[in-house]
Amino acid sequence: MVAVSLMYLGFEFLHIPKRWSFLFAGLALGAYVLYLAVRRPHSWHDLGFRRDNLTAGLLPVGVCTAVVGAGLVTFALVQGRAVWQPTVLVLLALYPFWALAQQFAFQGLLHRGLKVLVQSPALQVLLTAAAFASVHVGNAALFALTLLAGIMWSVLYRRWPNLWLLAGSHSVLAALAYPLVLGDAPLSRL
Repeated sequence: MVAVSLMYLGFEFLHIPKRWSFLFAGLALGAYVLYLAVRRPHSWHDLGFRRDNLTAGLLPVGVCTAVVGAGLVTFALVQGRAVWQPTVLVLLALYPFWALAQQFAFQGLLHRGLKVLVQSPALQVLLTAAAFASVHVGNAALFALTLLAGIMWSVLYRRWPNLWLLAGSHSVLAALAYPLVLGDAPLSRL
């Protein structure tokens, strides 16, 4: 996971187009998923692909997502930006797979691995969030947003390890943050 993050970070510094960064990161992650499917060193349940805690985690993840989402919309309103943009719907439709892949990589693999390697839960959360934010280092505002979101999702994952819920949260917040706060259309770079 660290190697994939460093590779992606290197691509950012070299200004390699996002489509190639996503392709190579996706291939590396896909290769690891294939390894997991064949070797089965972890169960999918242990990684966070669960149904048993959907109900218990839905309220806390939903409330956190709603509060942060309301903050993003409020920021856009204060900045005089249009709150309703067609880009939001397009991102909501297309982002869930990418959000699930990222949550799997950073929570299911990295955070879970850090639980074994690092004694302090706070440090585990901060390291996971910092790794997640580091792949967004080319944009200071996006770096800050992803660091804070990474902390939130890491805390939620510790209590309710459910990648489906985190991917839903990630999808909603990314669909709001890119057009409303960052004024960006990430799909235009693909």
